[in-house]
Amino acid sequence: MNMAKLLNILFSNQAIIFLCISTALMTTGQGVAVPMVPLFADSFGISAGQIGLAVSAFGLARFITNIPAALISDSKGRKAVLVGGPIIGAIGNGLSGFASNLPTLLVFRFIAGIGSAAFITGGVAFISDISRLENRAKMMSIFQGSFLVGISIGPVLGGTIAEFWGLRAPFIVVAILSFSSGIWAFFRVPETLKKTENKLQKKENSIGKHESANFLINYAFLFKKNLLLISLTFAGTFFTRGGAFFTLLPLKASRELVLSEGKVGGFLTLSSIFTFVMVPFVGIFSDSYGRKTVIVPGLIVFAFSLVLLGYSQDLLLFGIGMILYGVAQGLEGPAPIAYVSDITSNDNQAVAQSFARSIGDFSLLSAPPLMGALSDMIGTDYTLYANAFLMMAISLTFMVFAWDPIRNPRAINKKH
Repeated sequence: MNMAKLLNILFSNQAIIFLCISTALMTTGQGVAVPMVPLFADSFGISAGQIGLAVSAFGLARFITNIPAALISDSKGRKAVLVGGPIIGAIGNGLSGFASNLPTLLVFRFIAGIGSAAFITGGVAFISDISRLENRAKMMSIFQGSFLVGISIGPVLGGTIAEFWGLRAPFIVVAILSFSSGIWAFFRVPETLKKTENKLQKKENSIGKHESANFLINYAFLFKKNLLLISLTFAGTFFTRGGAFFTLLPLKASRELVLSEGKVGGFLTLSSIFTFVMVPFVGIFSDSYGRKTVIVPGLIVFAFSLVLLGYSQDLLLFGIGMILYGVAQGLEGPAPIAYVSDITSNDNQAVAQSFARSIGDFSLLSAPPLMGALSDMIGTDYTLYANAFLMMAISLTFMVFAWDPIRNPRAINKKH
């Protein structure tokens, strides 16, 4: 019955279908790039710490872009970033394939990150616009499902392309897919922002004056306990994604397990497939039984997967670890985004979501060089163990101190 309701939401709402198509195109390109960036950077003959910089440039751009993109989304509309983001991403990704050294690759990956941040900001705000408390995680799971379609297909596609045509070729494919996403959004994705002229003018005046008092009044909600706690979970998840999934695991698969580019992409795709399968059920469960019932277990499963991946010295254990990692990503899929939306007023959705993601993106940009450098010093395995300890600490913190908006109405009543 619940799955039938999920399908009904999808097929009764044309707008979300159009967004999902644009998202799948955009994220297929991002998925293609996931294993290729560290392997391409590795071809320059640099250390793991330096390879981490190539990954972190993408996160740095997202960190810087999230809030400005949210303000554009709230003032100019969702389509401004849903169209502009993929076009910018296409430029950055296409140029990445022509990089000849680390500095040029950093610049081009930075440009690609700007496009990614803009698109995701618009997509999350779009879903918040058209959803309600009782179906928000389900709708977020549909959005993330389309996101994961691309992430699932992308790594093995990118690895296969690289095996046959070289490490530069996948970036051209990424550019084509990103550009197609922007064109589709321009013609088919509708505008969902609905604000009165007075509210919009008030926000524009507040931004224009740059008054500290206005900022503190308008954005005090960003410093509420529950938003900070959920942002901490974003930080842990993104730290793991950037440091482990985007950097160390492709390198371990290539250097230690001696896998080809296609097989590296295949193992990353294996993880994403399990994430994709879980996300719809997680959204349904989260709407029915609470956000914490999936957020906390997801963080714990992340920790176990990292321990297993660090310990693995053969393909079987490595594959099991990647499957567990995918399960953890599925558990951490729609619920944290829905949590942010639950505890935030409608007028502040884009800013709150981008704030939480900015905390995550700061981790995304810092994790690759930090974990890469730590791997150079103590080895990849012990670096993954340290990451696992961090995720366990975050899970316990969130479990003890955070409210659940679904199970505790006080959290909903105190939305700001």
